[in-house]
Amino acid sequence: MTVNDLIKLLPQVLMKAGAGDDAIQQAAFAAWAAAAGRHVSTVTTPLRLQDRNLIVGVIDETWRSQLKGISGQLLFKVTSLLGSPRISRLELIVNEAAVRAAHHQPPLVQFIAPEEQAALLAAKAEGISTVSLRTAFLRAAGKCLDRRAR
Repeated sequence: MTVNDLIKLLPQVLMKAGAGDDAIQQAAFAAWAAAAGRHVSTVTTPLRLQDRNLIVGVIDETWRSQLKGISGQLLFKVTSLLGSPRISRLELIVNEAAVRAAHHQPPLVQFIAPEEQAALLAAKAEGISTVSLRTAFLRAAGKCLDRRAR
């Protein structure tokens, strides 16, 4: 049995569970994960179901804006998976902390003083005896620091 087969059982599970608030919320969360897909699920997390409104945390404003454009399609997929219109609205809110906590993602590393970090890396790189490896390391670290500084 695949995950898709299990998702198709959601309407039956809700009927058997008596369709209490907690059961509906958990089913909606599962339906969200299936409807959103693997990639979108990593940058979102369902937070709660409140008054037929599924509130979903999104990692940043860019993702919220992108998903808002297809929220009608996502809502249709979620309600289809649930087998009934138990959700009438999808609300997307930026909540980076909740998304990272749900997916156990560490916060992004942000260098405050890239020049100082580069100096430390250069000193450490001196310990790499292979010249080509040391050069590749410093090039990669430099590009990373450059991106972080922007």
